[in-house]
Amino acid sequence: MKFNIETFERNLKKHKVSNLETVKITEGISKVIDHVWQHSPTGSVDFDSFTLEDVANVMEEMSQMPLVYDEGGEMFTCDPSNLFFVYDKVFKVCFDLTNSENKKYELDEDDMFI
Repeated sequence: MKFNIETFERNLKKHKVSNLETVKITEGISKVIDHVWQHSPTGSVDFDSFTLEDVANVMEEMSQMPLVYDEGGEMFTCDPSNLFFVYDKVFKVCFDLTNSENKKYELDEDDMFI
């Protein structure tokens, strides 16, 4: 199967979303979200890789996550612009790509990604 970038770009423009606030996402914010979402043990967290401001920004983002409480506990509702849901979508895509049974290319021991 050949990938046509022009067709892809044309179809992508049909789904363009405008008037969204742009959030400045730093590497530190991404790391904090990763640790929170993955429930990382404290011993595995490199606290020098993010700042207190990054943590405050993530806590603000978390406070804006809509919650619904029912008898079974709490449940998150989907807000596609929330950074936690963006992270979850990206994580699922990466997971699906690495665990696909129909891979066209398998990594050799000599392959290295930087």
